[in-house]
Amino acid sequence: MILTGLEIITRNLVRNLRDIAHQQQPCGIDLTLHKISKWTSAATIDFDNTRREAAKVSILPFDTNQAIILQPGAYLVDFNETVQIPLDCMASVFPRSSLWRSGVNISAGVVDAGYEGVMGALMEVKNPHGVVLYKDSKLAQIVFEELGGVVEGYKGIYQASTSSVGRDGVEKA
Repeated sequence: MILTGLEIITRNLVRNLRDIAHQQQPCGIDLTLHKISKWTSAATIDFDNTRREAAKVSILPFDTNQAIILQPGAYLVDFNETVQIPLDCMASVFPRSSLWRSGVNISAGVVDAGYEGVMGALMEVKNPHGVVLYKDSKLAQIVFEELGGVVEGYKGIYQASTSSVGRDGVEKA
C-alpha cells in the first residue's frame, strides 16, 4: 500500500520541509533543491565494498538571485529534506512532471527500510538549452510503500549521511 502525503507528514517520515502545504501531495511529498554538485573524479565500485571509493565533487554556486544555470550534463542533487524510513516501508523518488517536461530527469535508487539521513539524486539535463533552477525548487517527489512485514533495515555506509556524496566522499565548495 502506498502511503498518502498526509500519512507521511503525520508519521514525520520526511523532515526539514520548506512548507508542508506546498510540498504535501496526494501520493507523496515534494523534495526541494538544496545544492547541486558536479563530479571531479572517478568513483570505484566493487562487490563487497573493500575497494569502494566515492567520486569527489565540487559544489556549484547559486548566483545573487539564488538561481543556477545548468548546461546539458549530469549533476548530483542534494535535497533540503531528510527522511526516516520505518522498518515496514521503503521509498522511491520520482521526477516532478514539470522537470521532465523541461528536458530534465531525476534518478535515485530504492530508499531502504531503516535508512535515515539526507536525500540526493542524479539529475540529468537533456534539454540542449539547459535549465535554470532556483534554490528550493520542487524537483522530485518521494513516495512510500508499506512492506509485507518488518525487516531488519538498512545498515550501509550511507546511514545518517549529511550529504548525498556519502561518508567517504569529499566535497569542495
